[in-house]
Amino acid sequence: MRATPPRAHLARSIHAHHTAHGVSAAAPSEPPRRFFSACYGLTGAYWTDRGQWRPRLLVAALALLVMAQAALAIRLNVWSADLFDALERRDTEHAMAQVVIFLAILMGMMLANTLHVLVRRQWQLDWRRWLTRRVLRHWMAEGRHYQAALIPGEHANPDGRIAEDIRIAVEHTVDMASSLLYSTLLLFAFVGILWSLSGWVMLGGVAVPGHLVLLAFGYAGIGAAIAFMLGRPLVRATDARQTREADFRFSLAVVREAGEPIAIARAEATERRRLRAVFAAMLPSWWQQTVGLARLAAFSAVHGALAGVLPLLVGTPRFLDGTLSLGRLIQSAAAFQQVTNALSWPVENLARIAEWRASVERILALEEAVETVAQEAARRGETAINLDRTPGSWIGAQALSVAAPDGTAMLPPLTLWVEPGEHILVDGDAEAMDTLFRVLAGIWPWGRGMLDLPDEASIMAMGARPFLPEGQLRDALSFPLGPAAHDDAALAAVLDCVELAPLIARLDESADWSRVLGAAELQRIAFARLLLHRPAWIVLGHATDALGQDHANHMLRLLTTALPKAGIVLIGRHEGSDAIFSRRLTLVRSADGEILLNEVYARRQAARRPKPRALPLVDKLREGFGP
Repeated sequence: MRATPPRAHLARSIHAHHTAHGVSAAAPSEPPRRFFSACYGLTGAYWTDRGQWRPRLLVAALALLVMAQAALAIRLNVWSADLFDALERRDTEHAMAQVVIFLAILMGMMLANTLHVLVRRQWQLDWRRWLTRRVLRHWMAEGRHYQAALIPGEHANPDGRIAEDIRIAVEHTVDMASSLLYSTLLLFAFVGILWSLSGWVMLGGVAVPGHLVLLAFGYAGIGAAIAFMLGRPLVRATDARQTREADFRFSLAVVREAGEPIAIARAEATERRRLRAVFAAMLPSWWQQTVGLARLAAFSAVHGALAGVLPLLVGTPRFLDGTLSLGRLIQSAAAFQQVTNALSWPVENLARIAEWRASVERILALEEAVETVAQEAARRGETAINLDRTPGSWIGAQALSVAAPDGTAMLPPLTLWVEPGEHILVDGDAEAMDTLFRVLAGIWPWGRGMLDLPDEASIMAMGARPFLPEGQLRDALSFPLGPAAHDDAALAAVLDCVELAPLIARLDESADWSRVLGAAELQRIAFARLLLHRPAWIVLGHATDALGQDHANHMLRLLTTALPKAGIVLIGRHEGSDAIFSRRLTLVRSADGEILLNEVYARRQAARRPKPRALPLVDKLREGFGP
């Protein structure tokens, strides 16, 4: 319900604060979602949205190709038995037939592998494109990208999370799913083959079936245990080396940033000695890692070579007594290797699983931060800023208290009313001014009270550095409308009015104008844009602080002359005269530490506490299975 608009002069802000909603017991933090359910919440719509037939088709195609690859691997194993049996019998005709069969298998493998790569990468691209659009849509909406950067949590560097972590998460998911399916198919198929080839052997007078299967599982388990023991010191050495490498890179970055002071002080020799010392600190860990890698390489060589020889040695007595043919002996050796390779999938993919897990966690952290600020912006009631954007002829605030992103008070209750044609200057505490500008710009959701703003089509907010889209200058001037909204004559006229006539000849030039133009030129561009769009309401935040006194006065007179009915609120330091303003408001800050939004404050405190890592077993295994 809108309060009756006060017609008296603007009340100055005071330190009074509502006590009815004072500090209370911290609200319990929301329980974190489980890792895999959070993953499904992130990507489930990719599979379930209406019309999402493409990913299902790609998955089906990839699964069929993996099955074809597994079938060809099985057929190659059978072929090896047939070939060596023919050689043992000296059957030339049958041996030549196996050459033809091999060529057919080879062509099938080439076709299946080629199609597998094409389909797999197509699925990765399709999924990455969908997920990138989804995250961008949530992040770059209603100021959430700005608001999320202000709250604590593990969601820094959103550019890396969107560009790199989404790529890693999607590509690793597809790659690991494909290889896991392949390894699973081979495991079941070759366990059966190996079991049938094992026959029965006598151990201590007891007939034991499938001894090669038991040997394969035991061999893979013993190999994993030895690799784990050898890898533990290697992981520690690798972590230590990476830390020292990071120290060295940081030291080099410090030298680069401090280049001028170092050159002036002639301190190059001192810095060289320091850099040499930092580099030398990395060498012990480098040698420890080298020794660990050498041990692991030696074991891997023995383990791999023995996997091909061990089944031959075990099967030789049965071959010599005629129980096993040469072809079946060779086939059992190949099947043994396939089984041990399939059983090694978790170990071989552990590093990729850890990287995948970390990337997914980073994406989920960004999504959680965006969801948090979206929920806080949607709050209504006594503990929220109740924003009314119905078309009206005023800017109003009634009992508006503003909080910091952590829920502590920044501005005590404020009453503000701006009529059409009024010009208001707001100064005072720097942080309070910045925050009030963001509230009136509609991008600050933390606080409580009533806020009336005109509809977005009739109000424009301009900060100290206005946003200029990269491209032609005419696009930057016409933003947010298209370049066709204004002809060249209108663009030239406003540039001339704001004393940027030299830019008229550059209207068709493409550049990153936010970097090309200086601070004063950017602020003039902002006023030129206002003159073009002629909004009914204007909120300026430090929009003249880069201009001199005369130029600041000139810019404001241009606005008041061209837009006599526009309501203007200038928040921030103004170098020019105050005569243009009908009223002045001086802001003061609330007392430090006063909690205004208890629920938000409790959520921030919970966000600062370290969170347990998802899938902790991955970290435990990574401690032993190398870098």
